[in-house]
Order: sequence, then structure tokens, then C-alpha cells
Amino acid sequence: MNRRDFIKLGGASLMASSMFRLGQALANSPAQNSDYKALVCVFLYGGMDNHDTIIPFDEPSYTQWAGHRQSLLGKYTTPRTQANLLPIATPGRFDSRRFALPPELAGLAGLYQQNKVAVVGNVGPLLRPVTASMIAQDTARLPSRLFSHNDQQSTWMSGAAEGAQFGWGGLMNDALMTQGLTGNTPFNAITTADGALWLTGKQTAPYHVSDGQAATIEALEEFDHHPELIAHFSNQAQNSQNLLQQDLTNAINNAYEANSQFNTAQANTTVTLPEFPATGLGKQLQTVGKSIAARQQLGASRQVYVVAMGGFDTHSGQAQNLPKLQATLDSALVAFNNAMESLGLSEQVTLFTASDFGRTLAINGDGTDHGWAGHHFVMGGAVNGGTIFGDIPKSELNHELDAGGGRLIPTTSVDQYAASLGQWMGLDTGTLNGIFPNLVHFNGPLSLFK
Repeated sequence: MNRRDFIKLGGASLMASSMFRLGQALANSPAQNSDYKALVCVFLYGGMDNHDTIIPFDEPSYTQWAGHRQSLLGKYTTPRTQANLLPIATPGRFDSRRFALPPELAGLAGLYQQNKVAVVGNVGPLLRPVTASMIAQDTARLPSRLFSHNDQQSTWMSGAAEGAQFGWGGLMNDALMTQGLTGNTPFNAITTADGALWLTGKQTAPYHVSDGQAATIEALEEFDHHPELIAHFSNQAQNSQNLLQQDLTNAINNAYEANSQFNTAQANTTVTLPEFPATGLGKQLQTVGKSIAARQQLGASRQVYVVAMGGFDTHSGQAQNLPKLQATLDSALVAFNNAMESLGLSEQVTLFTASDFGRTLAINGDGTDHGWAGHHFVMGGAVNGGTIFGDIPKSELNHELDAGGGRLIPTTSVDQYAASLGQWMGLDTGTLNGIFPNLVHFNGPLSLFK
């Protein structure tokens, strides 16, 4: 573990541990487990190509799309011909237009057709509604630092560019605790990888797990072999007049206790989940599944999780790399859906995707460049599946939703997307407007749920 990871993980663990004692008291409360819901964010780092995820399928639209990407399409191992695409049910509001998924997303296409997955089209960060004309006339209010990886990752997670302090997943958990919908435990907000900002609230801190166990700090592991040193350190600090030393000691002790509770809960949970793929994302979602299975022992009736997958910055080699990424995403999400169904929790757990941004319709020869809006998936038994929310703009250039090169201007804001998820978790309109101050400038949450 390098210094940066040590500081990040150590700081998060110490913050999370401050909530441990109240959480421990609530852990065995029946009320904590009578109304369980969880959100699982799958963050796709690099910017997933929306134009090569939801693909035009009717003859005129496909021909137009393929014309923009002809030199790229010929390089795919499985050609992106109409015969190889997977058509999905398309709402009537798109008239004669039809859409399909690439062959590598066969599992998600099947779940979509079974009404277990929905698509949210053309979603991205917005402060106000925007058109290309407004941008040209310099009258548009735009999110800061568009097309920048770090800044747009932060904007998706928090509503602000890099340097933001709180994420909307953490703020939603703050509100859920305030409204009494969940207890104050360190296990409300769990990350298996990156994305800690999304889980950070004013009272909420991310709890790190890895390979199904509480994450550890290697520099402190030696103490496990010498309990007398821990006892000596604790006694010295508790008797100290130094308030910082006392607080640090309590935080470290609570972190050990939280880790012990998490690992004990995992060890005592004997359910067998369906098989997950042996990929990075598959292992992360398996860890989430095991944690959800242990929810009663962890004492949280609302949980937010974030897992992550990288590699989507396909400036070059897109035809070789994107299909592999899509296949990895597909197999992991299908396995997670199977796991939630096996636990009888499909309607209580919702998974959704997010990414830095979409990509350009225009190609740069061997790949695509940074875009703005993208298309995303929402999965779960509570979802109004088998349909498309939002818009899928036509595959053409220089229209009112083109910020240049086929960078789609969002028609659905991240605030609307996120507020829909928060509403399902149980938050009211006033609370959501407080978390998402730009929400009032749009048409409110989407009807994503039954």
C-alpha cells in the first residue's frame, strides 16, 4: 500500500469508526431490518461510449450511425452489423426509431426484455437546460471544467468539480439517518474500490471492504500480533491530557471494533450466492452481495455501495478494448442480479451505472474523444424496466444537442437521475431539493420505479 492509499484508507476508516458505538447498539434492533433498501453505484471510469452502447437499429438510423463510424466498425472482432445487434423494446415516443445493444451486452439485453433493466438516456451534469445555440451565444450556464476526467467524475458524484467535499450518496445517507429510516452505523456506506467522494456526507464516511473482508492498514497490522501494545497505547492515551491523542485513540479502537464486527458478520453468514465471474468487477459485486446478505448483523436498513471499473477512456484501440469491457460489465451485472434474486432481495436492491461522461459520435481514427451526456442502466426488481427514460438524440452532427463532434448535451440532469434513486430510498421532495439545489430547474425526478 502506497502513501496516498494509506492516508486515504486510514482517514476514511477513522472517520467511519466514529459512528461505530451507536451503530453497535442498533445492530440487533428488529426495526433496522424490517424495511431494507440498498443502492449500488457501478462507476465506469474513463467515460463509456454511449454511441456504442445504445445503438440505432432501424434501417435509416443505423445507416446514419454507421456512416459516422465506418472505419472503426470494421475493426471489431464481432462486427457491429445489424444482424449482430440485440434489439430492445423501444417506447412509441421515438416513432419509427428503434434501438439495440451490442452483442457483448446480451445479458443486459435479456434483463431489459424481462423488465428488470431500464435505460436512462442522455443524462449528464447540468445547472440549467442547455442547447447548442445557447452555448454559441454565450448565454448558457454550464458545469465547470467539462470534458475533464477528474472534474467530471467529481461532478457526477458531488455536483461540483474536483475538490468537492461531500457526495450525494453520503448526503442521502445523512438524510436517511435524520429521518429515522436507517441507524447511524459505519456500514451504511461501503466502497470496494474508488468513489469514496460519492459516499461522503457531513455525518457519513465510506467504509472500505476488500475481497469480502474489512480493509486493513498494513502499517497497523503488526499490532494484531501484539495486543499488549494496543492495550498500552490505549491506556496511555486515555490517561493523557492531550485531547487530540484521546480522540485518535478512540477512533483507532472503534475502527478495530467495526472491522471485527464486519468480519464476524461475514463469517457467520452462511448463504451461498450464485457464481460470479472472476473479474475485478465480478469480485467487487460478489463482496457487495455478501455484505447485503449479512445486513441484519450489520444493522443497516438503508445502504449505499459503490464499485468501480476502469478502462473506458477509449481514445485509441476502441474496437479491441470496448467489447471486452462491455462483456466484463455484462457478466458481472447479470451475476449480481442472480444473487439478489437468490436472496429474495431483487425488489429491495437497485443497481445503476455512472461514468465521467459519454464520448463523441465522431471518431479520431482509432477511437473516440471525451463527450458530455451518456446513456446508463438501472437494474432491479423495483425498476420500471423494459423502457427508455430520457432521450436518445439522433446520430447526426451539428444539431441543438451537439456541443461539437457529437458530444451530446444532456437533456436529463444527473440531479434528476440521482433524485429518482433518493426518492425510492424514501427521501421526500424537500430533502431532495436540499441535496440537489439545481433540481428545481428541471422537471423533477424520473418515474424510474414501480
